[in-house]
Amino acid sequence: MKPNTHDELITGSLLRQSVMERLDIPTEQPHIELDDELLELIFDLYDDDRDFPYQKIRKFSIGEILTYLQATHRYYLTKKLPEIEQSLLHIFSRYGKTHELLAELCLFFNDYKTDLIEHVKMEEREFFPYIKRLVKAAQSELTTDEITELLSTASIAQFTDHHDSIEDELKEVSAIIRRYSEYEATPLPYRIFLNQVELFELELRKHAIIEDHVLVPMAMELEAKLRGE
Repeated sequence: MKPNTHDELITGSLLRQSVMERLDIPTEQPHIELDDELLELIFDLYDDDRDFPYQKIRKFSIGEILTYLQATHRYYLTKKLPEIEQSLLHIFSRYGKTHELLAELCLFFNDYKTDLIEHVKMEEREFFPYIKRLVKAAQSELTTDEITELLSTASIAQFTDHHDSIEDELKEVSAIIRRYSEYEATPLPYRIFLNQVELFELELRKHAIIEDHVLVPMAMELEAKLRGE
């Protein structure tokens, strides 16, 4: 069976390049170092998440998992979203208002970009700092009163209840293009844009898997211990 676009793009050197690129996004530190074994497990997860042994990643610290997820956030906001937006601008400059598909795509992508940025900012502003405070509490770096206040003002469940599946929204872009393709041939720039969108949707899904199946269970276990449960 011929491999599909996803299979071709997420295997081999392209997969490793995608994962490693996010560790080189400029920050206060010139380069983010992660344990080699953790990186190999992430490569495996990106390659195939079926029956993935999440417990192997959970042996690493919450701090290491957060470092990777925050690097991924920066990668999305400073590289992936701008690249997709640039492709859309290229389509607009070529087709202008003459292509009926363009207005719908522009409108949807602009709304989606706003939603994704707000989603990331919420996690960086509230969710991740809460988990970091849990870690400090577990390491006896907070007073008893500070721990009591921390656990009374927030919880992992509170965040996960409002944790939108932001990657699902991106599927609508693919649906829009495919819907149009039923009636006429899709121009090459649209196919390139579609490939970028589909790969990004898969990227976001892998990111969500690490959050939902690695970070959240680890944080909930830590939270339960602090609550004496």
